[in-house]
Amino acid sequence: MEPRERFVEAVRDGQVEAAARLLEEYESLREGVNEPWFSFDTPAIVAAAASGSRAMVDLLLAHGADINARSGWWAGGFGVLHHDHRELSRYLIERGAEVDPHAAAALGMLDALRAFALEDPGFANRRGPDGQVPLHFATSKAVIDFLLEHGADIDRRDVDHGSTPAQWAANDPEKCGYLVARGAKPDIFMAILLGDEALVDKLLAEDPGRIGARIGEGEFTSGESDGGHIYDYVIGRTFTPLFLAAHRGHSGIAAKLASLSPLGQRFLLACGTADAERAQAMLREHPDLVASLSPGEQGLLADAAWEQRLEAVRLMLAAGFPVDARSQGFTALHRAAMRGNAAMARLLLEHGASLREPNDYGGNALSSCGWGSLHIRDPRGDYAEVTSLLLAAGSPLPDQASGSEPVREVLLRAGVREAD
Repeated sequence: MEPRERFVEAVRDGQVEAAARLLEEYESLREGVNEPWFSFDTPAIVAAAASGSRAMVDLLLAHGADINARSGWWAGGFGVLHHDHRELSRYLIERGAEVDPHAAAALGMLDALRAFALEDPGFANRRGPDGQVPLHFATSKAVIDFLLEHGADIDRRDVDHGSTPAQWAANDPEKCGYLVARGAKPDIFMAILLGDEALVDKLLAEDPGRIGARIGEGEFTSGESDGGHIYDYVIGRTFTPLFLAAHRGHSGIAAKLASLSPLGQRFLLACGTADAERAQAMLREHPDLVASLSPGEQGLLADAAWEQRLEAVRLMLAAGFPVDARSQGFTALHRAAMRGNAAMARLLLEHGASLREPNDYGGNALSSCGWGSLHIRDPRGDYAEVTSLLLAAGSPLPDQASGSEPVREVLLRAGVREAD
Protein backbone atom coordinates (compact mmCIF):
# COMPACT_ATOMS: atom_id res chain seq x y z
CA MET A 1 0.00 0.00 0.00
CA GLU A 2 1.30 3.46 -0.88
CA PRO A 3 2.20 5.86 1.99
CA ARG A 4 -0.71 8.14 1.12
CA GLU A 5 -3.20 5.27 1.27
CA ARG A 6 -1.76 4.16 4.61
CA PHE A 7 -2.01 7.72 5.92
CA VAL A 8 -5.64 8.07 4.80
CA GLU A 9 -6.49 4.76 6.45
CA ALA A 10 -4.73 5.76 9.69
CA VAL A 11 -6.54 9.12 9.91
CA ARG A 12 -9.86 7.58 8.95
CA ASP A 13 -9.53 4.83 11.58
CA GLY A 14 -8.22 7.09 14.34
CA GLN A 15 -4.81 5.43 14.46
CA VAL A 16 -2.90 8.42 15.82
CA GLU A 17 0.42 6.64 16.39
CA ALA A 18 0.41 5.17 12.89
CA ALA A 19 -0.41 8.55 11.35
CA ALA A 20 2.38 10.16 13.39
CA ARG A 21 4.94 7.62 12.18
CA LEU A 22 3.92 8.15 8.56
CA LEU A 23 4.12 11.92 8.84
CA GLU A 24 7.57 11.69 10.38
CA GLU A 25 8.81 9.26 7.75
CA TYR A 26 7.43 10.79 4.55
CA GLU A 27 8.01 14.39 3.54
CA SER A 28 5.38 14.01 0.79
CA LEU A 29 2.71 13.47 3.45
CA ARG A 30 3.76 16.54 5.40
CA GLU A 31 3.77 18.60 2.23
CA GLY A 32 0.35 17.25 1.26
CA VAL A 33 -1.29 17.43 4.67
CA ASN A 34 -3.91 19.88 3.33
CA GLU A 35 -4.64 17.97 0.14
CA PRO A 36 -8.21 16.64 -0.42
CA TRP A 37 -7.26 12.98 -0.11
CA PHE A 38 -10.37 11.83 1.71
CA SER A 39 -13.93 11.15 0.58
CA PHE A 40 -15.85 14.10 -0.85
CA ASP A 41 -12.60 15.99 -1.55
CA THR A 42 -11.91 16.39 2.16
CA PRO A 43 -8.56 17.32 3.73
CA ALA A 44 -7.25 15.35 6.69
CA ILE A 45 -8.03 17.96 9.34
CA VAL A 46 -11.73 18.01 8.40
CA ALA A 47 -11.88 14.21 8.33
CA ALA A 48 -10.30 14.08 11.79
CA ALA A 49 -12.73 16.67 13.16
CA ALA A 50 -15.66 14.74 11.68
CA SER A 51 -14.53 11.64 13.57
CA GLY A 52 -14.28 13.63 16.80
CA SER A 53 -10.62 12.79 17.41
CA ARG A 54 -8.90 15.65 19.26
CA ALA A 55 -5.64 13.70 19.35
CA MET A 56 -5.63 13.34 15.57
CA VAL A 57 -6.52 17.00 15.14
CA ASP A 58 -3.62 18.02 17.36
CA LEU A 59 -1.23 15.78 15.42
CA LEU A 60 -2.29 17.26 12.09
CA LEU A 61 -2.10 20.83 13.35
CA ALA A 62 1.40 20.13 14.62
CA HIS A 63 2.35 19.10 11.08
CA GLY A 64 0.97 22.19 9.37
CA ALA A 65 -2.67 21.38 8.74
CA ASP A 66 -4.84 24.42 8.00
CA ILE A 67 -7.48 24.61 10.70
CA ASN A 68 -9.73 26.57 8.33
CA ALA A 69 -9.43 24.19 5.38
CA ARG A 70 -12.69 22.97 3.87
CA SER A 71 -13.71 20.08 1.71
CA GLY A 72 -14.13 20.74 -1.98
CA TRP A 73 -17.63 19.25 -2.08
CA TRP A 74 -19.49 20.73 -5.03
CA ALA A 75 -22.68 21.57 -3.13
CA GLY A 76 -20.82 23.43 -0.36
CA GLY A 77 -17.68 22.51 1.53
CA PHE A 78 -17.45 21.29 5.13
CA GLY A 79 -14.98 22.65 7.66
CA VAL A 80 -13.84 21.48 11.08
CA LEU A 81 -16.81 23.11 12.87
CA HIS A 82 -19.55 21.55 10.75
CA HIS A 83 -19.83 18.27 12.63
CA ASP A 84 -21.72 17.24 15.74
CA HIS A 85 -18.85 17.35 18.24
CA ARG A 86 -19.52 20.39 20.41
CA GLU A 87 -16.61 20.08 22.82
CA LEU A 88 -14.16 19.53 19.99
CA SER A 89 -15.65 22.47 18.08
CA ARG A 90 -15.14 24.80 21.01
CA TYR A 91 -11.56 23.59 21.35
CA LEU A 92 -10.99 24.18 17.65
CA ILE A 93 -12.32 27.72 17.97
CA GLU A 94 -9.74 28.28 20.72
CA ARG A 95 -7.11 26.99 18.29
CA GLY A 96 -8.17 29.50 15.64
CA ALA A 97 -11.05 27.95 13.70
CA GLU A 98 -13.19 30.66 12.14
CA VAL A 99 -16.89 30.61 13.03
CA ASP A 100 -19.40 31.03 10.19
CA PRO A 101 -23.19 31.43 10.61
CA HIS A 102 -23.72 27.67 10.22
CA ALA A 103 -21.31 26.77 13.01
CA ALA A 104 -22.67 29.58 15.17
CA ALA A 105 -26.22 28.25 14.71
CA ALA A 106 -25.13 24.71 15.58
CA LEU A 107 -23.24 25.86 18.70
CA GLY A 108 -25.92 28.28 19.91
CA MET A 109 -23.61 31.29 19.59
CA LEU A 110 -26.21 34.07 19.56
CA ASP A 111 -23.65 36.85 19.99
CA ALA A 112 -21.83 35.67 16.87
CA LEU A 113 -25.13 35.51 14.97
CA ARG A 114 -25.94 39.07 16.02
CA ALA A 115 -22.58 40.15 14.61
CA PHE A 116 -23.30 38.37 11.33
CA ALA A 117 -26.70 40.06 11.14
CA LEU A 118 -25.03 43.48 11.41
CA GLU A 119 -22.44 42.62 8.73
CA ASP A 120 -24.77 40.93 6.25
CA PRO A 121 -28.58 41.32 6.29
CA GLY A 122 -28.86 38.15 4.17
CA PHE A 123 -26.75 35.97 6.47
CA ALA A 124 -29.73 33.86 7.58
CA ASN A 125 -30.07 32.37 4.10
CA ARG A 126 -26.36 32.04 3.34
CA ARG A 127 -25.44 28.73 1.75
CA GLY A 128 -22.89 26.55 3.51
CA PRO A 129 -22.02 22.83 3.73
CA ASP A 130 -24.15 20.78 1.32
CA GLY A 131 -25.79 24.07 0.37
CA GLN A 132 -27.54 24.19 3.73
CA VAL A 133 -28.50 27.43 5.44
CA PRO A 134 -27.98 28.23 9.14
CA LEU A 135 -31.50 27.05 9.99
CA HIS A 136 -30.47 23.53 8.96
CA PHE A 137 -27.78 23.67 11.66
CA ALA A 138 -29.76 25.39 14.44
CA THR A 139 -30.09 23.32 17.60
CA SER A 140 -32.07 25.57 19.95
CA LYS A 141 -35.39 27.37 19.85
CA ALA A 142 -33.64 30.64 20.63
CA VAL A 143 -31.42 30.31 17.55
CA ILE A 144 -34.36 29.25 15.38
CA ASP A 145 -36.33 32.30 16.54
CA PHE A 146 -33.39 34.63 15.91
CA LEU A 147 -32.85 33.31 12.39
CA LEU A 148 -36.55 33.56 11.51
CA GLU A 149 -36.69 37.09 12.89
CA HIS A 150 -33.83 37.93 10.53
CA GLY A 151 -35.46 36.61 7.40
CA ALA A 152 -34.56 32.92 7.32
CA ASP A 153 -36.67 31.01 4.78
CA ILE A 154 -38.13 28.28 6.96
CA ASP A 155 -38.55 25.91 4.01
CA ARG A 156 -35.26 26.67 2.20
CA ARG A 157 -33.96 23.42 0.71
CA ASP A 158 -30.29 22.49 0.72
CA VAL A 159 -28.48 21.99 -2.58
CA ASP A 160 -27.27 18.40 -2.30
CA HIS A 161 -30.34 16.70 -0.80
CA GLY A 162 -33.15 19.09 -1.73
CA SER A 163 -34.50 18.98 1.83
CA THR A 164 -35.81 21.56 4.29
CA PRO A 165 -34.52 22.21 7.82
CA ALA A 166 -37.58 20.43 9.27
CA GLN A 167 -36.90 17.39 7.08
CA TRP A 168 -33.27 17.31 8.18
CA ALA A 169 -34.59 17.35 11.77
CA ALA A 170 -37.16 14.59 11.22
CA ASN A 171 -35.51 12.37 13.86
CA ASP A 172 -35.32 15.28 16.34
CA PRO A 173 -38.96 15.68 17.45
CA GLU A 174 -38.26 18.81 19.52
CA LYS A 175 -36.63 20.76 16.67
CA CYS A 176 -38.85 19.36 13.94
CA GLY A 177 -42.02 19.95 15.92
CA TYR A 178 -40.96 23.49 16.77
CA LEU A 179 -40.23 24.30 13.13
CA VAL A 180 -43.67 22.99 12.16
CA ALA A 181 -45.23 25.08 14.92
CA ARG A 182 -43.37 28.10 13.50
CA GLY A 183 -44.79 27.47 10.05
CA ALA A 184 -42.57 24.89 8.34
CA LYS A 185 -44.38 22.85 5.71
CA PRO A 186 -45.04 19.36 7.09
CA ASP A 187 -45.11 16.17 5.06
CA ILE A 188 -46.64 12.76 5.71
CA PHE A 189 -43.37 11.18 6.88
CA MET A 190 -42.67 14.07 9.23
CA ALA A 191 -46.16 13.80 10.72
CA ILE A 192 -45.65 10.07 11.34
CA LEU A 193 -42.26 10.57 12.96
CA LEU A 194 -43.79 13.20 15.23
CA GLY A 195 -46.51 10.71 16.13
CA ASP A 196 -49.05 13.41 15.29
CA GLU A 197 -52.19 11.54 14.26
CA ALA A 198 -54.17 14.75 13.78
CA LEU A 199 -51.55 16.06 11.38
CA VAL A 200 -51.57 12.75 9.50
CA ASP A 201 -55.37 13.04 9.16
CA LYS A 202 -55.06 16.63 7.95
CA LEU A 203 -52.46 15.81 5.31
CA LEU A 204 -54.41 12.83 4.01
CA ALA A 205 -57.62 14.86 3.89
CA GLU A 206 -55.81 17.42 1.74
CA ASP A 207 -54.39 14.75 -0.55
CA PRO A 208 -55.38 11.07 -0.10
CA GLY A 209 -52.62 10.14 -2.56
CA ARG A 210 -50.06 10.86 0.15
CA ILE A 211 -50.69 7.41 1.54
CA GLY A 212 -48.73 6.03 -1.44
CA ALA A 213 -45.73 8.34 -1.00
CA ARG A 214 -42.32 6.69 -1.21
CA ILE A 215 -38.95 8.00 -0.12
CA GLY A 216 -36.79 8.22 -3.21
CA GLU A 217 -39.73 9.04 -5.46
CA GLY A 218 -41.75 12.12 -6.37
CA GLU A 219 -41.25 15.04 -4.01
CA PHE A 220 -38.98 12.95 -1.79
CA THR A 221 -35.99 13.06 -4.11
CA SER A 222 -33.06 15.47 -4.30
CA GLY A 223 -34.20 17.04 -7.55
CA GLU A 224 -31.36 17.84 -9.92
CA SER A 225 -28.73 16.53 -7.49
CA ASP A 226 -27.99 12.81 -7.23
CA GLY A 227 -27.33 13.13 -3.50
CA GLY A 228 -30.67 11.60 -2.52
CA HIS A 229 -33.31 13.18 -0.28
CA ILE A 230 -32.23 13.50 3.34
CA TYR A 231 -34.92 10.96 4.26
CA ASP A 232 -32.82 8.37 2.44
CA TYR A 233 -30.39 8.73 5.32
CA VAL A 234 -32.43 9.70 8.39
CA ILE A 235 -35.35 7.31 7.71
CA GLY A 236 -34.42 4.78 5.04
CA ARG A 237 -34.66 4.27 1.32
CA THR A 238 -38.11 3.85 -0.25
CA PHE A 239 -40.10 3.76 3.00
CA THR A 240 -43.84 4.20 2.64
CA PRO A 241 -45.98 5.93 5.28
CA LEU A 242 -47.53 2.64 6.35
CA PHE A 243 -44.20 0.90 6.74
CA LEU A 244 -42.69 3.85 8.60
CA ALA A 245 -45.58 4.04 11.09
CA ALA A 246 -45.30 0.32 11.83
CA HIS A 247 -41.48 0.44 11.93
CA ARG A 248 -41.46 3.31 14.45
CA GLY A 249 -44.14 1.77 16.68
CA HIS A 250 -46.95 4.27 16.03
CA SER A 251 -49.60 1.56 16.14
CA GLY A 252 -52.63 3.86 15.99
CA ILE A 253 -51.35 5.63 12.91
CA ALA A 254 -50.28 2.33 11.35
CA ALA A 255 -53.72 0.81 11.87
CA LYS A 256 -55.39 3.83 10.27
CA LEU A 257 -52.99 3.79 7.31
CA ALA A 258 -53.44 0.03 6.88
CA SER A 259 -57.22 0.46 6.66
CA LEU A 260 -56.72 2.94 3.83
CA SER A 261 -53.95 1.07 1.99
CA PRO A 262 -54.34 -1.31 -0.98
CA LEU A 263 -53.57 -5.00 -0.63
CA GLY A 264 -50.11 -4.65 -2.17
CA GLN A 265 -49.00 -2.16 0.47
CA ARG A 266 -50.27 -4.37 3.29
CA PHE A 267 -48.41 -7.31 1.74
CA LEU A 268 -45.21 -5.30 1.50
CA LEU A 269 -45.57 -4.35 5.15
CA ALA A 270 -45.87 -8.00 6.11
CA CYS A 271 -42.81 -8.85 4.04
CA GLY A 272 -40.75 -5.94 5.30
CA THR A 273 -41.49 -6.80 8.92
CA ALA A 274 -40.88 -10.54 8.32
CA ASP A 275 -44.47 -11.37 9.29
CA ALA A 276 -44.46 -14.74 7.51
CA GLU A 277 -47.88 -15.84 8.74
CA ARG A 278 -49.64 -12.76 7.40
CA ALA A 279 -47.68 -12.68 4.13
CA GLN A 280 -48.35 -16.35 3.43
CA ALA A 281 -52.05 -15.93 4.18
CA MET A 282 -52.24 -13.13 1.61
CA LEU A 283 -50.38 -15.25 -0.94
CA ARG A 284 -52.73 -18.18 -0.47
CA GLU A 285 -55.66 -15.92 -1.28
CA HIS A 286 -53.81 -14.00 -4.03
CA PRO A 287 -51.14 -16.27 -5.59
CA ASP A 288 -50.13 -13.64 -8.18
CA LEU A 289 -49.53 -10.94 -5.58
CA VAL A 290 -45.76 -10.68 -6.06
CA ALA A 291 -46.11 -10.51 -9.85
CA SER A 292 -48.65 -7.70 -9.48
CA LEU A 293 -46.15 -5.50 -7.66
CA SER A 294 -44.33 -2.80 -9.58
CA PRO A 295 -40.54 -3.13 -10.07
CA GLY A 296 -40.10 -0.37 -7.50
CA GLU A 297 -42.20 -2.26 -4.97
CA GLN A 298 -40.30 -5.47 -5.65
CA GLY A 299 -37.18 -3.44 -4.87
CA LEU A 300 -38.16 -3.75 -1.21
CA LEU A 301 -35.95 -6.84 -1.33
CA ALA A 302 -32.88 -4.68 -2.00
CA ASP A 303 -33.95 -2.17 0.65
CA ALA A 304 -34.27 -4.93 3.25
CA ALA A 305 -30.82 -6.19 2.29
CA TRP A 306 -29.38 -2.71 2.81
CA GLU A 307 -31.08 -2.48 6.21
CA GLN A 308 -29.72 -5.98 7.02
CA ARG A 309 -33.12 -7.51 7.74
CA LEU A 310 -32.15 -11.09 6.95
CA GLU A 311 -35.46 -12.73 7.83
CA ALA A 312 -37.40 -10.23 5.75
CA VAL A 313 -35.16 -11.01 2.77
CA ARG A 314 -35.60 -14.74 3.38
CA LEU A 315 -39.39 -14.32 3.43
CA MET A 316 -39.44 -12.28 0.23
CA LEU A 317 -37.24 -14.77 -1.62
CA ALA A 318 -39.52 -17.61 -0.51
CA ALA A 319 -42.52 -15.59 -1.68
CA GLY A 320 -41.03 -15.28 -5.16
CA PHE A 321 -39.54 -11.79 -5.27
CA PRO A 322 -37.01 -11.55 -8.13
CA VAL A 323 -33.60 -12.00 -6.52
CA ASP A 324 -32.10 -9.25 -8.68
CA ALA A 325 -34.89 -6.71 -8.09
CA ARG A 326 -33.38 -3.24 -7.87
CA SER A 327 -33.85 -0.24 -5.65
CA GLN A 328 -32.18 3.05 -6.55
CA GLY A 329 -29.90 1.27 -8.96
CA PHE A 330 -28.73 -1.57 -6.71
CA THR A 331 -29.69 -5.22 -6.31
CA ALA A 332 -29.90 -6.93 -2.95
CA LEU A 333 -26.51 -8.56 -3.55
CA HIS A 334 -24.91 -5.18 -4.30
CA ARG A 335 -26.38 -3.89 -1.06
CA ALA A 336 -25.32 -6.90 1.01
CA ALA A 337 -21.80 -6.65 -0.40
CA MET A 338 -21.59 -2.93 0.39
CA ARG A 339 -22.44 -3.71 4.03
CA GLY A 340 -20.12 -6.72 4.21
CA ASN A 341 -23.03 -8.92 5.29
CA ALA A 342 -21.81 -12.46 4.67
CA ALA A 343 -25.00 -14.22 5.81
CA MET A 344 -27.10 -12.06 3.53
CA ALA A 345 -24.75 -12.54 0.58
CA ARG A 346 -24.74 -16.29 1.09
CA LEU A 347 -28.57 -16.43 1.14
CA LEU A 348 -28.82 -14.36 -2.03
CA LEU A 349 -26.22 -16.45 -3.84
CA GLU A 350 -28.11 -19.61 -2.89
CA HIS A 351 -31.11 -18.10 -4.70
CA GLY A 352 -29.13 -17.34 -7.84
CA ALA A 353 -28.29 -13.66 -7.41
CA SER A 354 -26.28 -12.32 -10.34
CA LEU A 355 -22.55 -11.84 -9.86
CA ARG A 356 -22.23 -9.80 -13.05
CA GLU A 357 -25.24 -7.49 -12.89
CA PRO A 358 -23.90 -3.91 -12.76
CA ASN A 359 -25.27 -1.30 -10.40
CA ASP A 360 -26.08 2.16 -11.70
CA TYR A 361 -22.44 3.15 -11.23
CA GLY A 362 -21.16 0.23 -13.32
CA GLY A 363 -19.86 -1.97 -10.53
CA ASN A 364 -20.78 -5.61 -9.92
CA ALA A 365 -21.22 -7.21 -6.50
CA LEU A 366 -17.47 -7.74 -6.00
CA SER A 367 -16.57 -4.14 -6.75
CA SER A 368 -19.50 -3.02 -4.56
CA CYS A 369 -17.93 -4.98 -1.72
CA GLY A 370 -14.55 -3.35 -2.26
CA TRP A 371 -16.13 0.09 -2.37
CA GLY A 372 -18.14 -0.59 0.77
CA SER A 373 -15.04 -1.78 2.62
CA LEU A 374 -13.52 1.67 2.09
CA HIS A 375 -16.51 3.99 2.28
CA ILE A 376 -19.33 2.26 4.20
CA ARG A 377 -17.08 0.31 6.56
CA ASP A 378 -19.95 -1.25 8.46
CA PRO A 379 -18.48 -2.29 11.83
CA ARG A 380 -20.55 -5.47 11.74
CA GLY A 381 -19.39 -6.35 8.23
CA ASP A 382 -16.90 -9.00 7.18
CA TYR A 383 -15.83 -7.68 3.80
CA ALA A 384 -13.07 -10.24 3.35
CA GLU A 385 -15.56 -13.07 3.89
CA VAL A 386 -18.02 -11.57 1.41
CA THR A 387 -15.18 -11.20 -1.11
CA SER A 388 -14.30 -14.87 -0.64
CA LEU A 389 -17.94 -15.91 -1.07
CA LEU A 390 -18.30 -13.93 -4.29
CA LEU A 391 -15.06 -15.34 -5.73
CA ALA A 392 -16.04 -18.89 -4.78
CA ALA A 393 -19.38 -18.39 -6.53
CA GLY A 394 -17.59 -17.46 -9.75
CA SER A 395 -17.41 -13.68 -9.74
CA PRO A 396 -15.29 -12.18 -12.54
CA LEU A 397 -11.90 -11.04 -11.28
CA PRO A 398 -11.15 -7.30 -11.34
CA ASP A 399 -8.15 -5.93 -13.20
CA GLN A 400 -6.57 -4.68 -9.98
CA ALA A 401 -6.92 -5.41 -6.28
CA SER A 402 -8.78 -2.61 -4.53
CA GLY A 403 -10.66 -2.16 -1.29
CA SER A 404 -9.61 -2.38 2.35
CA GLU A 405 -6.45 -4.25 3.26
CA PRO A 406 -8.29 -7.52 4.18
CA VAL A 407 -10.24 -7.36 0.90
CA ARG A 408 -7.08 -6.76 -1.11
CA GLU A 409 -5.37 -9.70 0.57
CA VAL A 410 -8.19 -12.02 -0.53
CA LEU A 411 -8.02 -10.67 -4.07
CA LEU A 412 -4.23 -10.99 -4.24
CA ARG A 413 -4.43 -14.62 -3.10
CA ALA A 414 -6.92 -15.17 -5.92
CA GLY A 415 -4.36 -13.96 -8.44
CA VAL A 416 -5.51 -10.38 -8.91
CA ARG A 417 -2.56 -8.03 -9.41
CA GLU A 418 -1.75 -5.25 -7.00
CA ALA A 419 -2.94 -1.79 -8.00
CA ASP A 420 -0.38 0.45 -9.66
